[in-house]
Amino acid sequence: MISILIIDDEVSMLRGIEFHLQESTNYRIYTASDRKTAIDLLNTHEFDLVVSDLMLPEIVDGLAIIQAAKTQWYLPSVLAMTAFDSVENAVNAMKAGADDFISKGFGLDEMSLRIDNMLEKKKHVDRLSIENRILRETIQKQFSDYQIVGKSSKIISLMKKVQKVAADAKVTCLIEGESGTGKDLVARTIHTLSIRGNAPFVPINCAAIPENLIESELFGHEKGSFTGAYSTKQGKFEHARGGIIFLDEIGELSINLQVRLLRVLEERSFYRVGGKNPIEVDVMVISATNSDLKKLVNSGRFREDLYFRLNVVNIVVPPLRERREDIELLAHFFLEKFNRERNKHLQFSDKALRQLEDYNFPGNVRELRNIIEDAFVFTEGPLIQPENLSFRTATKLIDREENMVDIKLAKNSHRILHKDAIEAFEKKYFLQLLQDNFWNINEASKKAGLSREWLSKKIKKLGLKNSVI
Repeated sequence: MISILIIDDEVSMLRGIEFHLQESTNYRIYTASDRKTAIDLLNTHEFDLVVSDLMLPEIVDGLAIIQAAKTQWYLPSVLAMTAFDSVENAVNAMKAGADDFISKGFGLDEMSLRIDNMLEKKKHVDRLSIENRILRETIQKQFSDYQIVGKSSKIISLMKKVQKVAADAKVTCLIEGESGTGKDLVARTIHTLSIRGNAPFVPINCAAIPENLIESELFGHEKGSFTGAYSTKQGKFEHARGGIIFLDEIGELSINLQVRLLRVLEERSFYRVGGKNPIEVDVMVISATNSDLKKLVNSGRFREDLYFRLNVVNIVVPPLRERREDIELLAHFFLEKFNRERNKHLQFSDKALRQLEDYNFPGNVRELRNIIEDAFVFTEGPLIQPENLSFRTATKLIDREENMVDIKLAKNSHRILHKDAIEAFEKKYFLQLLQDNFWNINEASKKAGLSREWLSKKIKKLGLKNSVI
C-alpha cells in the first residue's frame, strides 16, 4: 500500500484532498495541519509521497517541511502546492527539494494525475537504483573466486542438492561444514541459481557483531529508540527483501535473538527496535555453522524449535580431505586466478601437485588457497616446486586421534628427503589402517575420512598388498 502525507493549514482544503484520494483503495492517507505535526509524522513513518502547502503559514515553514521530507532515509517524492502561482515560489520549492509544483487553482482530478505520474516515476527510479546495484554486484562476482570447483562424487551430490534448493527458492536451509569448506560459497550459489538472483544477497556474520548491536543490525531501529539512534535505520532483513539473507555462524546468536529470529521465520514479519508497526518481509533464510548445533541444543545454548525451523533442508559441505580428487582442480583454479590478476604465468611441478594431494588440509579449501597464494608470491622461477609450499603440519597427513600412527625418525632424520619421509609414513599408516579394518576398503576409507576412490589409488601407488590369506 502507498503511504501519502498531506500537509495544509486550511482544514477544508486538507479534508477535500484527503477525501478525494481515499477513493483509491491503494492509498493510506495521513494528514497534518501544522509544521510540528508534519515533522513528527515524517520522522516516525515512511511515506512514498508528501503533498505540502508551501505557505504554512509562512513560506519558511513550507520550505522547512520539504527539506525535512527530502532528508528522510526513505526518500519520499514531494509535491509542493501554493495559492500564489509564481515563478519565484516554484524556484524556491524546487531548490528545497520538491519534485513537482502545483497551484491551488488545480482541479482534484489534475492533482490525482500529477500524483500518479510522480509515483510511477518514483517506482522507475527505485527500480533503476536496484538494477544498478545488482549490476555492480554481478560485475564484482565475475572477477571473484565464487565458484564451486570439483568432480568428486561428493561435490556432484552437493551441487544436485544446491540446484533443488535454488529451484524452490523458499525453503529454509542450514549449511553445515568445517571452517574453510566454502559454506558461504554454497549460499551464494543458491542465490545465483534461484529466481531470487536479481534481488539482494545479504550476508551477516553473527559472531562478528557485538551482542548489543546485532538486534539493530538484523532488524533495524527507529530514531531515538536507544542512545545513539540518531536516525531510523533499516536492518539486514529489510535490505534482503525479495532476496536471501545468509546468517553465518548462527550458533553464536544469543537466546533472546533466537526467539526473535524464530518469530520472523514463523510470521514473516518483524518490528524494528523501538518500532510499533510490523514490517512484512519476503526473504529466504539460509544459515550456516561449523558448530554442532545438536550439541548446543542438548546443552541449552540453542533453542530446539529454532534448530528444527532452520534445518528444514540440511546441506553438509564435505571437508577437502574427503574429496581429494578435487585438490588438483582447485589448485589449478586458484593458480590461474592469481596468474590472471598479477599478469604472471606460473605452473605447478608434478611433485608440487603430488604433495598438495597428499596433504590433509585441516583448513580445507581456504587453506589450499592461502598455501597457493603464498607460493605464488615467493616462487622465483616459472614452476612452483614442493619447497615453495608452506604447510601447517609437516608429517601428519591425517589429523584424527583414532587413526594416528607414531613415527620415530632417526637422529639424522633431517637428512632424509621430504618425499621419502612422507612415503615412509604413508606406507606404515595405510597398512595399519587396512589391517585394522581387515582390508575392507569401504570401512577403511570411512574411518580415515577419505573417499574410496582416492584410497584405492593410494594403495596401488604405494604397492600395498594384503599378506593375510
